[in-house]
Amino acid sequence: MVEMKGSEKRAIRGVLKTRPVDLKIGKHGLTPEFLRECAKILGRDSMIKLRLPADKDLQVKLMDEFSEETSALFIAKVGKTAAFYQSNE
Repeated sequence: MVEMKGSEKRAIRGVLKTRPVDLKIGKHGLTPEFLRECAKILGRDSMIKLRLPADKDLQVKLMDEFSEETSALFIAKVGKTAAFYQSNE
């Protein structure tokens, strides 16, 4: 996974701030079907915004697992919403 400069992260965070939530992580977590749909969105847009469950410990676990599974870089988390970026290079 490639690290980004602060200015690059800020620019992406600005775009993601106004972007609607793409997908909600349901009670079954990161299923293969869910990850396939995420891959489609990341392939098309290079970024994704996810709605997380209310449990904060579970949120951290899911964010780490999502980054590992998709190789997407965690950008920001606000409340129950997390944003990720994946370079398509």
